[in-house]
Amino acid sequence: MTQVQLLIQVLSVSRMGKTLFLRWLLPSLTSFFILTSPAQAARLQSWQFETAQNRLTFTTDSGVQPKAQLLSNPTRLVIDLPGTSLGGVTRQQAVGGAIREIRVGQVDNQTARIVVELANGYTLDPQGVQFRGISPSQWTVQLPSPQAIGTPNPVAQPNPVPRPNPVATTPRPPVPSQPPIPQQTVNRSIPNQAQTTLAQVEVRESGIVLHTTGRMPNIEFKQSQDRSWMTLDILGATLASRSTSAGKQVNRDGVTITQVTQLSSTPPVVRVTMSTPKRNQNWQARAAAGGVAVWPQGGTPPAVQLSAGFATVKSIEIRNQQLVIQANQPLNYSSGWDAETQSYSITFFSAGLAEGVSLPQRQVGSPIIWTRLRREDPETFTLLIKPATRIEVGQISQSSPQQLALPFVGEGLGVTPSVRTPVATVPTPNPRPLPPRTNTNPSPFPPRSNPPQTNTNPLPFPPRPVTPPSNNPIPNGRAVVIIDPGHGGSDAGAVGVGGLREKDVVFSISQQVAQILQQNGVQAVMTRLDDRTVELEPRVDMANRMNATLFVSIHANAATNAAASGIETYYYSSGDRLAQYIHNSVISSFSQIPNRGIKTARFYVLRNTSMPSVLVETGFVTNNYDAYMLGDPAQRSRMAQAIAQGILQYLRDNRY
Repeated sequence: MTQVQLLIQVLSVSRMGKTLFLRWLLPSLTSFFILTSPAQAARLQSWQFETAQNRLTFTTDSGVQPKAQLLSNPTRLVIDLPGTSLGGVTRQQAVGGAIREIRVGQVDNQTARIVVELANGYTLDPQGVQFRGISPSQWTVQLPSPQAIGTPNPVAQPNPVPRPNPVATTPRPPVPSQPPIPQQTVNRSIPNQAQTTLAQVEVRESGIVLHTTGRMPNIEFKQSQDRSWMTLDILGATLASRSTSAGKQVNRDGVTITQVTQLSSTPPVVRVTMSTPKRNQNWQARAAAGGVAVWPQGGTPPAVQLSAGFATVKSIEIRNQQLVIQANQPLNYSSGWDAETQSYSITFFSAGLAEGVSLPQRQVGSPIIWTRLRREDPETFTLLIKPATRIEVGQISQSSPQQLALPFVGEGLGVTPSVRTPVATVPTPNPRPLPPRTNTNPSPFPPRSNPPQTNTNPLPFPPRPVTPPSNNPIPNGRAVVIIDPGHGGSDAGAVGVGGLREKDVVFSISQQVAQILQQNGVQAVMTRLDDRTVELEPRVDMANRMNATLFVSIHANAATNAAASGIETYYYSSGDRLAQYIHNSVISSFSQIPNRGIKTARFYVLRNTSMPSVLVETGFVTNNYDAYMLGDPAQRSRMAQAIAQGILQYLRDNRY
């Protein structure tokens, strides 16, 4: 008996007052069917949408058998009523916000349709939609809260219960009795203009490869709870016409590409939907230069190779307050803020610089202080750009695959606010309030210049403390972990809100991480024991000379846009698993701070160490909320516990 037949049989026994949780076998593609005996001729008598309850109700003059599906472009929930015609009902209701409108219409002589259309850039979780048959002719549809594309699914949480923090020495602000405020910040920035193009979907024996050009893909990957489908969203991306590959299968695992679609145009998001017949199998995805690999956990990831060919950059120049880069082939690149030089970086893969190309330098009225090149390997180089004071870096745009343009905005550039290019971070719709400070003890950090808080329900720090690492020593006691507090001495690192300095924050965290590791039988060695200047090369030499087991570099982030927030972890090659352990431990402790993910990077300390190495960015000193957290001694201790817990768990699971 099929699931549908079983569902119909159960409902035919008792279909009154049942709540049905809708499950799309394939999101945005496959319909689900609900209820009852064969449909009779009916008329839609009334319908209404209650905005406050996010609930749709409709009534017919006789029994109906609704069927529904979630469609895209635009995203909308479509509810068809077979054997039903429209009565004298209102045809449309504008809602506003995340739900654009509700409308009804006659599809054909036999079918009436109700459409719930979402605003551009929003979607909803199909498993959160609930149908309730009050009677065969009266139905309610409870909708989940729409989500901005790229945000994690909201998870219902019980009211937080305050717990004592074993490392806190000062009173903590009271935890509000209401549930935590839902996080509004997306965990990945989505540019308004497409920076990545999905060129081809290739199905291989070992997995799936999505070939891209342009910026290194920024992805969101999700597998359904019952493991019957998975989706991969490429943020800031557009589709090439030849990229649709629905219907192909992976020979070994039976995975089917069911849909490749432009999920949203503003912001641009491409979605690849796949069905997974093996319900006991977990899958994972990783972005790389030139594409995305998707493969089953425990297997070998399929190689992602650049398909555009070797590109030669022919010119780099300032034009109309933009840095314009021209090449002879499509460019594959990644971009972001460079932790080593505190400059904006664009790394080009499978590319080189033509002879005679000069780099633009500072001139009167120029938006930059300097530009520099850094050779990463024979086929990879990084362009570093130091913007002038009070100049912001905008979003990279591509008028063609061979050309990039990086705009600058700010004072003295003749750009008025009304026509400014948006900076490369999605603004938060509702800025998070800062928790009130009740610590009266002196702090080693400069005082904040934040205005007094008037919100009566401030967002607290995450209520549950990290479970302190157990004192069970590492089995053979031979593990040596290098803890590297970033910057120091004459190099303050990033300086943020209220003068908070990166070198002070990370030294405090690093000292406590080392102490926890020592207490658990691990030999922890710090690359600097006080506030002194240490170059990058001696840090790496120390780790290699001691033949260390692991290398963990601890930093704090910064951005020209004060809205940038969150935690991210970097690795280069062998540090993949270590990055997962540490990052997951930190995120589980600081669940209300945006998760910016685990990423690859070619930082000097990562690619020149001979052991698994990671670099942890503990938050943004330039963001009010992150800076408050990093400036609080109790929360720095909390961060140290989370990092140490991840290291210790990695060592135990890998039998060091």
